[in-house]
Amino acid sequence: MLLLFKLLVLLGFYLFKWTEAQRSDIMPRSLSEKNRCIGYTTCSECLQLAGCAWCSKKNFLNNGKTLARCNPVDWFNSNDDHLLEESCSGSIIYSTINTTIDTIKDEALGQEGSGNQLKPQKILVKTSPHKPVNFQIKFRRVSGYPVDLYYIMDLSTSMKASKEKLVNLAASLADAMRNITTDFRMGFGSFIDKPISPFANEMQPLKPYLFRHHMKLSKDATTFALQVNSAPTFDNLDSPEGGLEALMQAVVCTQEIGWRSNSHRLIIFSTDAPYHLAGDGKLAGISLPNDESCHVLQDGDGRFYYDHFRWLDYPSMAQISRQIANNSMNVIFAVPGSMVMTYRDLSSRLLGASVGELTNDSANIVALVQDQYNKISSSVKLTHRASEYVSVSYSSSCSTNGQPINTNRCDGIKTGSTVTFDVTIIVKSCPRRSNFEEVIEFFPVGVNEVVTVGLDVICQCPCEEKDQSTTRSECSGAGQYMCGYCVCDPDFSGSSCECEGGNARKPNPLAKGCKPPHQGNTSSFPNCSGRGSCICDAACNCHSPPGRKVWGDYCECDDFACPVSPINEQVCSGPEQGTCPCNGGGVCECKPGWQGNSCQTKCPKSQETCYESGIAQGAMCSGRGTCNCGKCLCNKTKDGDPYTGNFCEIPPCKELKECVQCKAFKTGPLAEYDCRGCEFDVSLVKEIKETKEGDQICSFQQYQDGLYCNFFFIHNRLKMESVIPVGEKGECSEPPNVIAIVSGVSGAILAIGLLLLLLWKILTTIHDRLEYAKFLRDRELAKWPRGENPIYKQPTTVFLNPAYTTGSEN
Repeated sequence: MLLLFKLLVLLGFYLFKWTEAQRSDIMPRSLSEKNRCIGYTTCSECLQLAGCAWCSKKNFLNNGKTLARCNPVDWFNSNDDHLLEESCSGSIIYSTINTTIDTIKDEALGQEGSGNQLKPQKILVKTSPHKPVNFQIKFRRVSGYPVDLYYIMDLSTSMKASKEKLVNLAASLADAMRNITTDFRMGFGSFIDKPISPFANEMQPLKPYLFRHHMKLSKDATTFALQVNSAPTFDNLDSPEGGLEALMQAVVCTQEIGWRSNSHRLIIFSTDAPYHLAGDGKLAGISLPNDESCHVLQDGDGRFYYDHFRWLDYPSMAQISRQIANNSMNVIFAVPGSMVMTYRDLSSRLLGASVGELTNDSANIVALVQDQYNKISSSVKLTHRASEYVSVSYSSSCSTNGQPINTNRCDGIKTGSTVTFDVTIIVKSCPRRSNFEEVIEFFPVGVNEVVTVGLDVICQCPCEEKDQSTTRSECSGAGQYMCGYCVCDPDFSGSSCECEGGNARKPNPLAKGCKPPHQGNTSSFPNCSGRGSCICDAACNCHSPPGRKVWGDYCECDDFACPVSPINEQVCSGPEQGTCPCNGGGVCECKPGWQGNSCQTKCPKSQETCYESGIAQGAMCSGRGTCNCGKCLCNKTKDGDPYTGNFCEIPPCKELKECVQCKAFKTGPLAEYDCRGCEFDVSLVKEIKETKEGDQICSFQQYQDGLYCNFFFIHNRLKMESVIPVGEKGECSEPPNVIAIVSGVSGAILAIGLLLLLLWKILTTIHDRLEYAKFLRDRELAKWPRGENPIYKQPTTVFLNPAYTTGSEN
């Protein structure tokens, strides 16, 4: 079994190689290889695939076949032009353009206290899809950089002790931050929850709120402590708080909070409770999504409150993360140990967020802020804002020993040191056919600086952009010539837009279509046998390769199998000497006066060799053929059997049959004429067999002894024998035994009838027994009801005498 499998595999391999070899005779090797660019029909689509190029030459053909215009760039640069009838050399080939990178703004990195932290600041890139664009971005964290810290605190009753501790530590917090930078400002805000049921108790003596902005960013630590101390605490109905909605306002309200554009923005978010998320507002009938906008307004007493709590739902994590990134914020969640896991999960979903654990009374708030800030300032994470059509990758060697790795984050960096990121941009696809521009922003998380990359993507070929008003003549006036082909107007088609509504403008009444009648409804059968172009579904224009010819109503004929003359290198030596018939099996039909397998040899003028006597006497070719190039071309009989021999002197078997009958058995139509005209003798033999080259066993039938018998004789097709061997006994067929046949058929019919009758009887007996058994079983299980007849009356009536008494009563 294993050996058979190996043989099948080997046979399949050689069959595949043979098929490829046959194909390579017609199609150049470079064209028959797998082409991943084929299938793109416009120049713009072709350019969007890496490594592909477009040929804009009109009538781009090979062996008469229209080639795919979109091909690999290497194909156009190959040296196989000698295999092509027409190549794309000398025509415009559009391929992906060379990428250019221009640095528009490249100011130096800053030093202590000020200056740029990113370099370069602005880049302009011109490229095309699928081409990688590489450049570097450098980052240096400047020492003494301005810091804005905004403290948001949960003022529910459970946070009262933490609030009091923050009052006492306000000055220490400010001093600790000033040790990091001299340009430090701090502000304060608080939150509770939506002051509506079921989130908060609206009947409290002090009206609760969702977010209140107490103090704008300032260098005054004393005012900070006073604002924290004067802020009251409130009771809440449910456990989660509205902290994320308050955080959203602290991030987006730039003017109200006082965020500076050139500062490191830091938010401390302090709470001991979980948070409400988007969708929770439906409990209070709020269904409008959060709009990520600032809604902090000043009331009549000069206090700033968030006033859209009744109309907007809580924000989602995605909304919070987007605004933190857009405003270059760092958020530190300062929470007790019971809430660390909750907010650590939240921070993992927010860009630029971290978690620090508070003690029960928040006594470690200063150390927590200082530690978290040091962690933030000692690491940098580069990210970007780009569309879905662009992919970005990063690499850097900041965290390794000089070996670059794929990362956009560097840890353990020191203030004043420079970090270099290698950035690669690839345009994956074009959003539309035309060119497009895009601006990509690169920025470190939590740093309010960006590197702007202007991306100019070339998606369209120049030949598609130019004015096409002068090119309609190339397309029959019904289309525009574009990049080597016609783009037809509606209702027009064809390679030159020559077809209108599916028909030729001047249809040929004798047109037969592009598929044979027996394949007309077969969609898998190609038009024009796959070897020509279909003109308006009416006629085929066959494509012939160099030196060969394809023809026919459906391009079904070719001369690929006919030999080429070694003299003039033409098929069948050219049309003047011979032709290759459509279904001739690869054999040339030579014109009169020419001979040879490719009709390359001229015939002699004399015809003496066509006479059996060698001189021009008697009948040429025995009167049974014609002389061509000194040789007899024998005719055929009415039955289609050809005459043979050099001079067509040897008749076929059927013409010898009557003479053999007469000579051997004195029977047949010639017997009464004494076998007149039969110039050969016969010999009766016991066994008929072929013994010489050219021998052929012939037969004839005659009636003998009441039977039809087949007799056989030997006829040599190469030489006419003077004595023909004939079998003395024929093969006779005995007549059929009518009685036996009739008896056998009748007996078979009777036996089948009896068998069917017996089978029916058996089946009916089994069925009756099953039904009777079922009846007996049902009778045994039956329970007949025993009720009384309601109209039945007893035949006797009993009356009692009321005056009758027994003797014992006296």
